[in-house]
Amino acid sequence: MAAKEPVRDDDDEDGDDKKKSKGAKKPAGPMKLVIVGAVAVFVAVLGAQVAAPLLTQMISGKGAAHQATGEEAADGEQAADEPADEEKPIELAAAEKAEPALYVPLDPPFVVSFEGANGETRFVQLTLQAMARNEKTIDAVKQHAPAIRNSFLFLISGYKVEDLATLKGKEKLRADMLVAANEIMEKNTGSAGIEELYFTSLVIQ
Repeated sequence: MAAKEPVRDDDDEDGDDKKKSKGAKKPAGPMKLVIVGAVAVFVAVLGAQVAAPLLTQMISGKGAAHQATGEEAADGEQAADEPADEEKPIELAAAEKAEPALYVPLDPPFVVSFEGANGETRFVQLTLQAMARNEKTIDAVKQHAPAIRNSFLFLISGYKVEDLATLKGKEKLRADMLVAANEIMEKNTGSAGIEELYFTSLVIQ
């Protein structure tokens, strides 16, 4: 008697197919993790490549600024410790470049008479020297001394004896005489070369 073959139910076949399909889908989980990890690594690497130059630039910029500030401070301290030649007073620089002073006396002494407050006669005797800085001017002063003395005598006569007794009066007379002398020099030589006039003696009687 022949054995009967077991009859497979369609429901069993469907169940087997579902099990196979579920079993086939299981490997998709690890694959997703691999893909996500790769993307994360790529993004991290890309971000590092973009951020690294910016960080480097920022760090180098701060370092350069700090170094520049330090160098400027050092230069400032060095400049403060070492006085520059340009800061020398103008008068000192001019004195260093100026020619030596030369003097010439305007002899003989000037003697001028004045009428005193009570009608008495008073006298002023004045000796002075002119100062210049070149021989050409000194020679011109000697040459034109008669014109200079004439101008000085009229100037002295225009003062009061009481004024010449004061320091302010003496300084004013000296300034007026210097102007008058240089006017004569400029008129005759084309150059006002007398730099100063100095009273070497002033006697009031």
